[in-house]
Amino acid sequence: MSNNWINEENARAEKLSQTGGTANHNAPRLVKAKKRVIPARSVRSIYLQESHSKAFDRLVFEQKMVKGKKSPDLIEEAIELLLKKYNQKLEA
Repeated sequence: MSNNWINEENARAEKLSQTGGTANHNAPRLVKAKKRVIPARSVRSIYLQESHSKAFDRLVFEQKMVKGKKSPDLIEEAIELLLKKYNQKLEA
């Protein structure tokens, strides 16, 4: 049994991959989602009053339901607002 057909198929597949074509133009194509770049973060221990903690957890949950900002993003936004209020600059 000859493996010539395998070599022909591999050559055809290689050619299609280089040109971006497909054997079946009507077939759906896999589209890879681009990952969002997440900045490096450090862990900080902060102590909150229970009422503040519950309010923040509720805000995080509401944002999760509407596909909004995540907890670290909300905390960073709060810190930026505090820095602005006290005329401080965010150092990179």
